[in-house]
Amino acid sequence: MSTCQPFSIMRLTHEAIRAGLREVSALANTENEIDLNKLKQTYMDVKRTIELHAKQENDVFYHALEEKSEGVSQAFVDEHEDEAEFFGQIDQAFEKAFEDSINNGALVKLLNEWTDDHEHHLVHEESILMKILPKVFTYVESVQVVKAIIGHDLNEFENFQLSWVYNRLKEPQKEVYMGMLKGCSPENKYDDFLKKVA
Repeated sequence: MSTCQPFSIMRLTHEAIRAGLREVSALANTENEIDLNKLKQTYMDVKRTIELHAKQENDVFYHALEEKSEGVSQAFVDEHEDEAEFFGQIDQAFEKAFEDSINNGALVKLLNEWTDDHEHHLVHEESILMKILPKVFTYVESVQVVKAIIGHDLNEFENFQLSWVYNRLKEPQKEVYMGMLKGCSPENKYDDFLKKVA
């Protein structure tokens, strides 16, 4: 990744998502009584991050990648579509769990399947894309793509995703994330971003 550093932002977003998946798993698989409200809020935050990340990839990143290496991204788009269906099932399972809080085994089973499934998706993307990106994008092109990714839904990035991701990174990762963000922020936005994580 050292030759294609701007995409570290995407890789570190994966790490934050992994942390969020672990949070969901810990809440769902507790030996104590499940706090459904906390579990649902945690799940919804992870889902919100994943949905924006998938939108950034589908609408910006994969289009740029297809221009360089046609046919590479379709499998990942398909996985995003499958996960959207998974979200619908989990949302319904939450509704049922709130109606019958004694029996939430079906919800826990779905959440465990989803967290495993999404981890496989992250590994799949990383195992293929991290090898391709330094070969197909110059550093300057990488910066432009990452700027477009961040700017695709700037309001959601700035007011939710940025701090959510940042707060789940380890200290050295936070430095890398903000370092890459400094060079890849839309014009005049970096100072605003700094305030969000201060």
